[in-house]
Amino acid sequence: MLNRVFRLFIIPILLIGVVSCDDESTSLGSNLLPNQDLINVTQINSLDSTFIQKAKFYDSDTLDLATSTMVYLGKNDNVESTMLMKFLFFFPDSIKDAILGDSLVLKSAVVEMYPNYTKGNSSNYFDFSVHEILEDWNSLEFSKDDLAALQYNSDDISSNHISYSDTLITFDINKTLVESWLDLFAAETQETNYGVYFNYKSSTDKILGFPAISTSDDSSLTVLKLIVEVPNNYIDTITAVVTSDAHVVKGTLPITSTKNIMVQGGVPIHANLFVDVSKIPKYSIINKATLRLYIDESESSIGTIESDYLKIALLEDYELSEVRTDYNTINLELDSLSSFYSGEITTYVQEWISNRNNGLKLYLTDEVESLNKIAILGSENPDLALRPYLEIIYTSKNWE
Repeated sequence: MLNRVFRLFIIPILLIGVVSCDDESTSLGSNLLPNQDLINVTQINSLDSTFIQKAKFYDSDTLDLATSTMVYLGKNDNVESTMLMKFLFFFPDSIKDAILGDSLVLKSAVVEMYPNYTKGNSSNYFDFSVHEILEDWNSLEFSKDDLAALQYNSDDISSNHISYSDTLITFDINKTLVESWLDLFAAETQETNYGVYFNYKSSTDKILGFPAISTSDDSSLTVLKLIVEVPNNYIDTITAVVTSDAHVVKGTLPITSTKNIMVQGGVPIHANLFVDVSKIPKYSIINKATLRLYIDESESSIGTIESDYLKIALLEDYELSEVRTDYNTINLELDSLSSFYSGEITTYVQEWISNRNNGLKLYLTDEVESLNKIAILGSENPDLALRPYLEIIYTSKNWE
């Protein structure tokens, strides 16, 4: 009996000892770890730490605009654009027979265009001329060099321009020219219908964008409406949709008085940004890195469709602006107030720390579609809080 009591008494004491021993080992054990094995998690940013920065912007290579879902016409700010269109006819045999029988009378020919983008104040002056193209052209390859050599008739074959608040533009097109196109259709030789060239007039201070044939919305494409008559038989309206189009954008390098960096679509303008993160220990693990770029509205020029994303790519060479092909590009997203672009660039900063850092290339994700000019507050802005902002959370060992 006494033995049982002793055992019941001693077991709680042993349990207390075990618990006490576990608690004590936690605090004491940490002091036994080598100092270099301690792990530090650190958060730094470009406000708290001095991240030396540099940036520049420049004219980039000519864009392949053939895939654009819009074609542009006009002039505004530092850019201008002209465009080409071709209408081929696919009318019923009754129309062909009437043309061949010389019984079809063309009563009117009207072009309807439906702008879906405006760059510049909507009330600014906008007008254009239309010219018969005299040689063949390829919409998939048309470039600035092709435009400079393009042969077209200097006579304006358009008249009676009417603009309905930048939502619909109509004009009459020379009936004699359209009749020649109808004759080519009837003779099945439409390959010599080269279409028309649109040029803006000198006083124009606005650019309009029109849906291109690559768009998925055929209902908004430019159309040519013809009212035709076969005397003593019928009057009908027949419609031809644009079948080929192209546009060429020209521009000058944007001017900044505040040392901003610029990116712009259409021309295009790209920028490079370098941030020195060498103060972070070389063998650190980057848990998260976030980049934020603030927009200067005073030097930006944005059309009626915003550029929701800014694309960045790792650079192989900062001075030559060569992009690395072993890393994917990253999109920085425009915030809800359109005041900055931001996004996570963890993989990029890890590469900077582990291997080499030649900076980033910046450009508009929609630069083929848009003519927007975005001014990014630069690395020399007097307000440190508005410079390109980089925040990094990293894990490192204590090597001391």
